[in-house]
Amino acid sequence: MTVDEGYARWAEGYDGYANALIMIEEPIVRRLVGDVRGKRLLDVACGTGRHSVYFDAAGATVTGVDANDHMLAVARKKDSSVTWLNGDMARLPAADSSFDVVVNALVMEHVADVRPALGEACRVLVPGGAFVLSVYHPTFLWKGVPPHFKAGDDGREYELPSFVHMAADYVTALLDRGMVLTHLEEPLVDDALVARLPKMEKYRGMPLSIVLRAVRP
Repeated sequence: MTVDEGYARWAEGYDGYANALIMIEEPIVRRLVGDVRGKRLLDVACGTGRHSVYFDAAGATVTGVDANDHMLAVARKKDSSVTWLNGDMARLPAADSSFDVVVNALVMEHVADVRPALGEACRVLVPGGAFVLSVYHPTFLWKGVPPHFKAGDDGREYELPSFVHMAADYVTALLDRGMVLTHLEEPLVDDALVARLPKMEKYRGMPLSIVLRAVRP
């Protein structure tokens, strides 16, 4: 199964899925993005639009871009003012220096080379603009736990193709583009997450995500 096929299959049930990664990543991303009132925000690989719709309601002018038609179809059904576009994160359909904030959430683990997409995110930011990135932590890939989901009446489990990228791979790619790193954290599976999803007990203490923020000078 390709990444595109996987997300096409997952699209209808994505928002209702008990996803530990989203539970731990989402509040961090929103905290790092901060106040978006009056800002132009690009949500790269927006999927079903969970971040896009939130930031739209928070006062941003939001554009959501995704390459998967099935995920975008779900996003477009939501009540929002978001502009939804089909596009490749390695060739964004946006002009240079056209956004104040760029968010890229939980997708870079699916690409072999992170540099093209990160370069595009930097390109479309205005000077002083902020880039917030979240990814699945490579520790879980080393442990043999790729991104996965259950779908269908039989609850069949599907695994999504993924690649190991260290935090340093993302940071180095951004520094090479002249970006300034302002924050990096690797949230752990903790008591709060285990209380919400008891099945995560066996992963207690392991880092589940990498979340960072960088600014274009």
